[in-house]
Amino acid sequence: MATTHLKESAAAPASRVPSAPRRPRRGRRPWAYLAPAVLLLGGVLGYPVLDGLWTSFNHSILTQPGADRFTGLSNYVAVLTDPVLLTAVWHTVIWGVANLVLQLVLGFALAMLMHQKLAGRAFFRSVVIIPWIVPSVVVALVWRFLLDPTSGPFNQLLLNLGLVDQSPQWLADESTAMPVLILLSTWKWTPLVAVILLAGLQTIPKELHEAAMLDGAGAPQRLRYVIIPGIRTSIALAGLLTVGYSVNNFNGIWMFTRGGPAGATETLTTLAYQYAFTQFDFGRAAAVAMILFAFLFLLSTVYFYLVEGRKR
Repeated sequence: MATTHLKESAAAPASRVPSAPRRPRRGRRPWAYLAPAVLLLGGVLGYPVLDGLWTSFNHSILTQPGADRFTGLSNYVAVLTDPVLLTAVWHTVIWGVANLVLQLVLGFALAMLMHQKLAGRAFFRSVVIIPWIVPSVVVALVWRFLLDPTSGPFNQLLLNLGLVDQSPQWLADESTAMPVLILLSTWKWTPLVAVILLAGLQTIPKELHEAAMLDGAGAPQRLRYVIIPGIRTSIALAGLLTVGYSVNNFNGIWMFTRGGPAGATETLTTLAYQYAFTQFDFGRAAAVAMILFAFLFLLSTVYFYLVEGRKR
């Protein structure tokens, strides 16, 4: 009996198969931690969007209190059939594309320059970022003074050099207002693009540059096959942000020209403002805002699908 009992007890451990380690159950605790932030963002971001969407389906005019009513798509029909909208859309496209191209090109050049090991590099990086950190109101006041047709230093310099016969009306001329605003926007926002691209340049391993140089690749080849592919994500992110804040850049236009002269700088943001605070038609203003929101949402979706989706 004792011998049999010992054999069974000795054979018992050998028959046990070790079980695989169980993954710890996360439960609902992480969601409890995230709930306050989700609710806060939902209230801060989600509520204005839903409220604007609802307003775009209603007849809502400030000068007609108590006359608000649901009108369906009538605001969208009125806005889409307004000839001013087509002009504003065209100006918005020009504004966004010009800012995108100029800021990416100049931002990349600045990023490459700041990436070099030069004397005073830290000071140069600090100076380059100044236009971006200066408030938009200050930028508008300074540049309106510099471009003033009567007492502006810039026009006085052109007159003294004999380059012009009379002071140009930079912001009051239909042919120069939009190009000047594009240049001013480029001056202010290019440093942000440069910082984003500089961060991408610093992630490229030095070994790739050294290997390319050993293979006999010159500067154009390294730019095409090493640098550009290495910062592709940074370029896409900078492009998305550039288009986003350019299209939404209300201050950069309104504080200079208010959409003029004669609608030469009217974009979707200034048109929505005109609807809301000149005509007091908040329904049409919300419709324009929703059209702009849909465009930016589609653009963000394409970015995350093409850039972030491929990483997975």
